[in-house]
Amino acid sequence: MTVILALTLFISASVLTLDLYTSVKSTQNALQQVYARVQAMYVFRSALPLAIAIIRADEPSVDHLSERWVFPLSFKTERGELTITIYDEDRFINLNTAGEHRELFKQLFSSLGIESQYLDRLLIWIGKKEGSFENPYPIKRAFLHSKEELLYAGFKPEDLQGKTLGNQFYPGLWSVTTTFSSGKVNVNTAPLQVLVALDKDMNQTLASKILERRSRQPFKSVDELVLVEGFTFDMLYRVRSYTDVKSRFFHVVMDIKSGGYQVSFSAIYDRQEGRVVYKKIY
Repeated sequence: MTVILALTLFISASVLTLDLYTSVKSTQNALQQVYARVQAMYVFRSALPLAIAIIRADEPSVDHLSERWVFPLSFKTERGELTITIYDEDRFINLNTAGEHRELFKQLFSSLGIESQYLDRLLIWIGKKEGSFENPYPIKRAFLHSKEELLYAGFKPEDLQGKTLGNQFYPGLWSVTTTFSSGKVNVNTAPLQVLVALDKDMNQTLASKILERRSRQPFKSVDELVLVEGFTFDMLYRVRSYTDVKSRFFHVVMDIKSGGYQVSFSAIYDRQEGRVVYKKIY
């Protein structure tokens, strides 16, 4: 009986010790994560002016994929290895312009295999169309602050993230849109799927020709699109109001790895106003 009691006490003590160790270890990990974030923030604050300087160093009248800001930077700091990547947000289509450029969005949704009713949903959500729809969340009726809000508007996750229908893959709406841009798409930096969405007469073949042409010589004006075989003056007339050859908003992403942890920082820089309009650490 004494042996059983002793064994029971030993097991109980072991379990208590293990729980205590796990709790202490968990607290240590949490503190280390907080410390890593604080240290990373110092690096990000110091590196952000460098990223902005790179953006501002390029000629702003024309932006293209051969400029210095396009190429990532990676170097070691006292607090870990830092990587800086810069993208221009004007390579994407701004969701908040759906009310002004409905034909563009009709083409966009069609090219992504998204049902047309979801365009109506977007327009109602941002307050550009009267009406309502069944939804667990109140309809915002104001501009989106982030494209992730489309989930609250009832969009299907597969339409946002990408999907395969039959043998064809359709990129997600999140991969080609933004809520931070001038409202005009830079044809020198826009990806293939964005170019395809620009006009009803655009297809992947013509969009690929635009990519090939700009890789050799960036467009100095939107009017130069007619130099691409198959691009007509009628198309130019239709796309001119929402296209450009320069960018205003740039997305700076910084990642730092230190002590087994990775911390990331994201900021949107408005080159025209010379200020950061959004930032987040995660």
